[in-house]
Amino acid sequence: MAARPWTDRGKTLRLACWNADGVRSRKLELEHFLAQNGVDICLLSETYLNPGEAFRLASYDCHRTDRPIAGAGKAILVRRGVTHHPVPVPGLTQLEATTMQIVLASR
Repeated sequence: MAARPWTDRGKTLRLACWNADGVRSRKLELEHFLAQNGVDICLLSETYLNPGEAFRLASYDCHRTDRPIAGAGKAILVRRGVTHHPVPVPGLTQLEATTMQIVLASR
C-alpha cells in the first residue's frame, strides 16, 4: 500500500488507539485494521518490544518509548505523508510518554 498524503481526504485526520498486548504477534491484524480504516495516526500501548528491537510497518513511521527492560512500552504510528516531528519529554521518572507535533494546514 503506497503512502498518500492525509490531505487526500480533505481535512479529516483519522486517529486510533490500540492496546497491542504484544504488537509483534498481532502485526498482521494491526496492518489490516489500519488499512481497512484509513488510519493516519495510531497510538499503541502495551507493545512489549525490547529496547533496540526493530518494528516497522509499510507506509508508517514508528516512534517509540521502550522500557529499559522488556515490558509494556508505547508507540505512535504516523502515516508517511503526514508532517510530524517528535517532541522530547525530559525528566519523566514515573510516567511513560511518546509525543508528536502534527503539522496541520502548514501550522
